[in-house]
Amino acid sequence: MDKKKLRYQVLTMRNALSDEDVDRMSRSIVEKLEDFPAYASAELIMVYMDYKREVMTTPLVEKALEKGKKIVLPLTIPDEHRLSLIEIKDLKSDIMAGFKGIREPVYDINRSVAAQELDLVVVPGVVFDARGYRIGYGGGYYDRLLKDVNACKVGLAFEMQIHPVAEESHDVKMDYVITEKRIINCSI
Repeated sequence: MDKKKLRYQVLTMRNALSDEDVDRMSRSIVEKLEDFPAYASAELIMVYMDYKREVMTTPLVEKALEKGKKIVLPLTIPDEHRLSLIEIKDLKSDIMAGFKGIREPVYDINRSVAAQELDLVVVPGVVFDARGYRIGYGGGYYDRLLKDVNACKVGLAFEMQIHPVAEESHDVKMDYVITEKRIINCSI
């Protein structure tokens, strides 16, 4: 199946999930991530802010900040088709509605972080496969960012988002994908 059809099919299934299912499965996924060795040892973590029916990351960000971890959020720069990385200190004062209504960090040049500095990157997606390939929303923002990331890359997804993906030359693989049912080591 081509990327557009698969993206549409999975988004349709994901959008049909109830609030209760999204909450329950997200809690399970976040617990697995918090117990994950790469997360435990990471000091500087990039996390996406959940949008629509993505795996919910707000509780993850809140707990990480409480534990003293440094959290970086992506800020979309649509004119340049790229993501800028900004460290946040507080979910209330450092977040705004940004590109397409996605919660993003307030821009502050003094809190800008280079992709090479990250210890862990938590990545959203519409579809992931067991090899670590992903399909996003089609803008290529994460692929452009991830090519410069040396850190461990972890995709978060509901089990129903796991399907074979035809990779392309510009795609960047995840190291792991975590669902409510399993942790997939994509290097195996």
